[in-house]
Amino acid sequence: MLINKNINYSKYIFWISVLFIWIISTFADRIWWNFYSNTPSWDQADYLNSALDHARALSFMGGDGVSDFRSLLDKSPKIPPFASIINGAVIAFAGDSPHKAAWSLSFWNGFFIFNIASWGLYLRGRKYSIFCVLISACSPFLFDLRTNYVLELPLISAITFYLFHLGKWSDKSIGGKWIQLIIATFACSFSLLIKQSSLLVIIPSLLFIFILSFNRDKKFSLQFLCLFLINLLAVLPWFYHNWIMILSGTYRAVFESAAIEGDPSIFDFKSIFWYFPYLDNHFGSIIFFCGSSGILFAFLTYIRTFRSSARFIDIFNKNNYKWTWIYFNLIACWTFTTFVPNKDERYIACTIPLIILLLALGFSKWSDWLDTYFKFKYYGLLLIPPISFLFSNSINKFNTLENISSKYYPVKDIISIVKLNQTFDEKETVIVVPSTPDINQHNVSYFGRMQDGKILGRQLGQSLLHIEPVLKYSNWIILAEGDQGSVSSNSIVLDKAIRDSSLFIKIREFPREKKGSYSLWKRNSSSPKQNEFHNRFIELANGMEQGPLGIKLIFDEIEIEHMIDGHFKYQSIVSEKALSKISSDPENVESLWSLSLLNILWNRPSEADIYLRNLEILLPNNPWPSAYRSIVNLASWNPLKASLIADKAHKRNPNYFLKSLSDTTALFRGAFWRWNSASYSVPNAIKSIDEALKPIEK
Repeated sequence: MLINKNINYSKYIFWISVLFIWIISTFADRIWWNFYSNTPSWDQADYLNSALDHARALSFMGGDGVSDFRSLLDKSPKIPPFASIINGAVIAFAGDSPHKAAWSLSFWNGFFIFNIASWGLYLRGRKYSIFCVLISACSPFLFDLRTNYVLELPLISAITFYLFHLGKWSDKSIGGKWIQLIIATFACSFSLLIKQSSLLVIIPSLLFIFILSFNRDKKFSLQFLCLFLINLLAVLPWFYHNWIMILSGTYRAVFESAAIEGDPSIFDFKSIFWYFPYLDNHFGSIIFFCGSSGILFAFLTYIRTFRSSARFIDIFNKNNYKWTWIYFNLIACWTFTTFVPNKDERYIACTIPLIILLLALGFSKWSDWLDTYFKFKYYGLLLIPPISFLFSNSINKFNTLENISSKYYPVKDIISIVKLNQTFDEKETVIVVPSTPDINQHNVSYFGRMQDGKILGRQLGQSLLHIEPVLKYSNWIILAEGDQGSVSSNSIVLDKAIRDSSLFIKIREFPREKKGSYSLWKRNSSSPKQNEFHNRFIELANGMEQGPLGIKLIFDEIEIEHMIDGHFKYQSIVSEKALSKISSDPENVESLWSLSLLNILWNRPSEADIYLRNLEILLPNNPWPSAYRSIVNLASWNPLKASLIADKAHKRNPNYFLKSLSDTTALFRGAFWRWNSASYSVPNAIKSIDEALKPIEK
């Protein structure tokens, strides 16, 4: 009884120690955040906007909530929603100003620390676990993530939770239980629904389990199948709803960004060793040296005592499996990350928990040797991570706090002025021409929507075509005197056109850290805007009957209008008018085109198909309603129906585009024998589209 009491007491002391370390690290974070008055820049403000979107959609704070599940999925067109939902819930509780919203990072940090502590206990016990926790709390890289509103900290936390519980379940000596499988399944789903880069660790880990299942019993294989299917079902609704945006966004983020930023080729020598130099900065020189040297000496000792009779299969036995799991996932995830074309020191995040476990192993080995040869207890080694942190670059962030706290950021004042000029419940869009960390469309939107605000920021100026719509229809504009930031030369032309016109008056100038200033401009009361885009939209929708030419004209104008009017006010007006006309005249072609286009813009392919079907009947000699029907059915994962529509339409109205759709959709439904036909029809369709678009090019 006394032994059990002592064990429980020691257990409580351990978890209180872990809690204390998290509190100390959170205290350091709050010192930073409470003094750090900086405005979140591009990505940070975008993630904050996403959290705010989900908080409002789920009625955590303000807003009317969403009408259905699809409306919730609309809020996460590119990045999975789980982290935004959790962050939104924390924002609803803590407040929506950036330093209060950062409490969500403290939550994720606590989740990570307790998971890494649990993993350490599982591997080698409490002493080793404390080393894991201290390295985590004192890592400069993790401190940077705790003081920077990005998704890597939620990602690391979820990945640690996932790998730990999947490893426990797949461990033959203690695993195989259904409760372990359920936890591992939830952990995998959480990771997948935070960020796509979780696949860098999830794919190889599941492949490892799949190979392992051939050497396990049927129960293990059944459990693995359940895990795979449940996770597929968990991700499917989000991916099904947003798959076009997800794939296009991922392509831009991975391949186009790599080309724009000049990242090396994946087979380049520089690319292969790209992330190694960052390890020292990520963990601090002292932590990295102590941990890696301990691992190196342990490895050399193992080599010296290595028995020639040892077999490779022995690494999979119950004594070595825990570490085999860690080594495999670290090597596989590092390799996968290396071969991603876009490079950034943050993208190595998925490997960080595994590297922490190895560095803690090095500390543990040093502790064992010092105790064996010098009777030196390990307590002194616990001071190394905090000392390493004090000598790292992270301390420089605290040294600059005085300058940061006194720095002036104009976004709050700009939004305050716009709000003062707002009528009750009015929705405003502010056109942002400069693009700098201090002022850009993302942080203008975030500050404009704080405290139930309805002000959005949108950036224009990338094209000369933006000048006329901005002069005609915009109400509020932010310009910059001096350096414009990351904008094109066309933005300078737009800036000059606004200043030279008599349509806007300068409300106020705001100082900036660099030379120059920012200025807020408002439309002159003597030149009121008259944005009747809802009427223009109806004309554009009718242009869909022209095929590619009409579509190009439509989206060129809608793209600009969605910047001018970030709230899309025209859509409700168009919808009400069209539905009213159809109720009295179901064959009103103009309204059917308008509703078809609206549902395409709303990402409602099934509803768009209904209106396009009516147009197909009313316009039997026009091939384009059938072409659009085929496309929206393909978008809603119904290639069989899409193929049948295109086949029938092509027989009725022979057309290169319909033929290519017929062949392509047939391939998607498994008719691979039509590959040869597609290889001819698709190039011909592309050529016909190019011919149709020539009038625009001229």
